[in-house]
Amino acid sequence: MNRAALVRGIQLIVALTLATFGFLLWRAVAVKQADLAQGLSTLHPAWLLVAVAFALQEGVCGGTRMFVLGRVLCPKLNWRTAVASEFVLMFVAGVTPGQLGAPVAQVATLVEGGMPFDAIATAELLTAFCTLLFFLLSAAALLLLRVLGLLVVPGAAGLDWLVGISSVIFGSALLALVLCAVHPPLLKWIFRVGGRMFSVPWHPVRRTLGIIPWFKSLADSPSLQPGVLGERLQRAVDRVHEGFDVYRQRGRWAVLQAFGLTVAFFWARFSVAFFILKGLGLSTTPRSFVAAGPPFVQIITVQSLLNFALYLSPTPGASGIAEAGSNTLMSPWVPSVYELPYLVLWRVLALFLCMFVGGAYVFRYLGTDVLERRVKEAEEARRLLEEAITPPHPPTASES
Repeated sequence: MNRAALVRGIQLIVALTLATFGFLLWRAVAVKQADLAQGLSTLHPAWLLVAVAFALQEGVCGGTRMFVLGRVLCPKLNWRTAVASEFVLMFVAGVTPGQLGAPVAQVATLVEGGMPFDAIATAELLTAFCTLLFFLLSAAALLLLRVLGLLVVPGAAGLDWLVGISSVIFGSALLALVLCAVHPPLLKWIFRVGGRMFSVPWHPVRRTLGIIPWFKSLADSPSLQPGVLGERLQRAVDRVHEGFDVYRQRGRWAVLQAFGLTVAFFWARFSVAFFILKGLGLSTTPRSFVAAGPPFVQIITVQSLLNFALYLSPTPGASGIAEAGSNTLMSPWVPSVYELPYLVLWRVLALFLCMFVGGAYVFRYLGTDVLERRVKEAEEARRLLEEAITPPHPPTASES
């Protein structure tokens, strides 16, 4: 893997994301060109500047969260590196399906900033813990409001199943992290049982892949040999447990601060919609009942519901899903004539702005050969680890 290939890959994904958004925007403008002109005629730029400030706080609060957690194990970590790593994470999260590439990108940035990999891994798991806890509490609150009839928005019924599934996914992941910290033997037993069950269908699949030339190297990979993955998971549980022990002894306040910052950066993103309404000259009071509480709280609640769809979207940048979901859920506030200007401003400020900041850093970062060097180092470390854990084959007659 070289830098040019990485840049081309990232550029391709960014182009697809922007092309999808551009197509949806072009199609909407073609149909609602008059609406766009009318909607922007009542624009209040000062409120949009407030929206920009709140949108950027997502990256600042997220980076400060990593700084607070990272300093427990790596006192030399500086705030600027931690914040930069968060913006990089947000960029990669926005251009990869399901945000799968985000943690790897943040790790690369922190390693370059001088933070040891073990410290990064533990801090990343604790940030995941804070995020999972936030999502789980949000899902529980949303479901409770729906059951009590205190959350009524168009399309919410269709998202109930999504929030329910999310609760199971986030709850399971949170339970696994807690077991790592509190009782590793139980999680190890779960991995052993799950590994045995998974190996029954996997090994025939692996042997079948070995017949196909394109997949032969994958099937022969030492990391996919019987028992290797299970051993790695067992060791990973021990390492996570050891890292969590440090935070139990002298990092509990840092974890509490990190959770508070998690709430802050999500709510900063959610509040952007409120200030966009103000910027368009629209009332922040919905035309029909949506939820209990003042308008600001109601919009935060609805944006929390939309956030589940964005995080679990299979498309890069949640393209398509973000636009459709936002139009539906925000319809009590946004008249049809304002749908297009609201959507453009919300998409750019709430989703693209921090991505652009992170993207500028990523491409500067790739241009310094840093990432290529880190990738090579990671590949070499992985190769040495695989050689160390792969048992030597018995000598053949010719070797004897």
